[in-house]
Amino acid sequence: MTIASTDVPIPDQAEDRLAEFTELLGTAIANTQSRTELSDSRARIVAAADETRRRLERDLHDGIQQRLVSLALNARTIETTMPPPAGQVQLELSRLVDGLGSALEELREVSRGIHPAVLSEAGLGPALKALARRSVVPVELDLKLGSRPGQRLEVAAYYIASEALTNAAKHAQASVIDIRVEGRDGALTLSIRDDGIGGADPCRGSGLIGLKDRVDALGGTISVLSPPGHGTTLNVKLPAAPSAAALAPRRTL
Repeated sequence: MTIASTDVPIPDQAEDRLAEFTELLGTAIANTQSRTELSDSRARIVAAADETRRRLERDLHDGIQQRLVSLALNARTIETTMPPPAGQVQLELSRLVDGLGSALEELREVSRGIHPAVLSEAGLGPALKALARRSVVPVELDLKLGSRPGQRLEVAAYYIASEALTNAAKHAQASVIDIRVEGRDGALTLSIRDDGIGGADPCRGSGLIGLKDRVDALGGTISVLSPPGHGTTLNVKLPAAPSAAALAPRRTL
């Protein structure tokens, strides 16, 4: 950076001030680069965590779940084909089958919590409908999704809705939850509102903090409106997913 004058002499302190300004400018540029690199790093961490969830779900579905189904069927077959009298043995087999069925259902619940298979196979719309059917609080869905958005946005939107339903069921004393999701040009907008008691503090509770971290990592925005006595509204905007090249580690020359 240079300074020159053809009319008047340059003030004595100009060089020092120019040097200080240059240092400030360099610091600002470095801070901007650091924030960009941090944002990219967080996005890659979220993507890696989601991929791990998907792999665990597939492993559970293709391995343990199928094994439990097979064992339950075998036990049921033995129960129905045993010659009489076999009252006590049949009773124990029936208990075994019921226990295997309960274990299988619990495992399916765990699997859905890790990563719902319907989300990968059918997309966000069917996954949200399945989530709404399992909700203990009635849910009204308004979905205007159009073409499928990026996978990372679908996963984020699903877990945002899931966390909102869980919070409403546990704390809001709500009678209904309204979920509106709109997709446009690869971006997603979510509005989730309940008619509960309100008063939710977004700074407390790991669930909302985790959602904010996920949304921030995707370059989106999230806001919580929860006046006491007037329910809670969660508004989220997720921009279109960047290309894979944007998420790749940067090379330093």
